[in-house]
Amino acid sequence: MSQSVRVSDELIEEAKRQAKLHHRSPPQQIDHWAAIGRVMEVALAYPAQEKVARTVAAKQLDKALALFGTKKGRKMAQEVINKSKNHRLK
Repeated sequence: MSQSVRVSDELIEEAKRQAKLHHRSPPQQIDHWAAIGRVMEVALAYPAQEKVARTVAAKQLDKALALFGTKKGRKMAQEVINKSKNHRLK
């Protein structure tokens, strides 16, 4: 069942741009981003999320997520996750 939600104009415009690149509709693109967010939230423990947000890793993760669905993107995302886990263990 679909429901309407309010989102920022900026999010809609970026979803339109990305959707066109990936042959999706804007709602499908936002669903895709939401799915990635759910996975990443579970994958990164809270302390690691804080560190990622404060470091260059956040930019690396953005690049990896832009390539999501590609072998290179998955490898980059895994490297960022592993770095975050290693920082948390220290």
